[in-house]
Amino acid sequence: MTKKRTRTETGSFPSFPLHKALKAKAAKEWQVLCGDKNHWRVGFFSPPQSKNNQVKELEKHTCPELFMLIQGSITLIIDPGDGEYELVLQPMQPVMVSGWHAGYSPKGPYKGVAMVVERDHFSTIYRQR
Repeated sequence: MTKKRTRTETGSFPSFPLHKALKAKAAKEWQVLCGDKNHWRVGFFSPPQSKNNQVKELEKHTCPELFMLIQGSITLIIDPGDGEYELVLQPMQPVMVSGWHAGYSPKGPYKGVAMVVERDHFSTIYRQR
């Protein structure tokens, strides 16, 4: 099983204006919107895959992250180490995720959007399914 590793470094978010709306891009799988150096960063996750079998890899971070569905529908594929299962996100119901995970939008590519909150410094491992 091939694994790939990446590191997210402190301050890994774009500059952003205070007290103004942040600009999000449409049809983008992952975009970091803002953060607080040495603490957290926030982004939008919108998967291009629309079926479980289209998801070819899972990722795992060295810290948990919060997912909250804000538009459409997203199903997360979770594998805490003893096998995969699906978790259907519910609107405005935050879920903490750790272990292997990925997601898809059952209503079509980029039709679901979740807000994600994660640390500002961590490592990620990717594995093929």
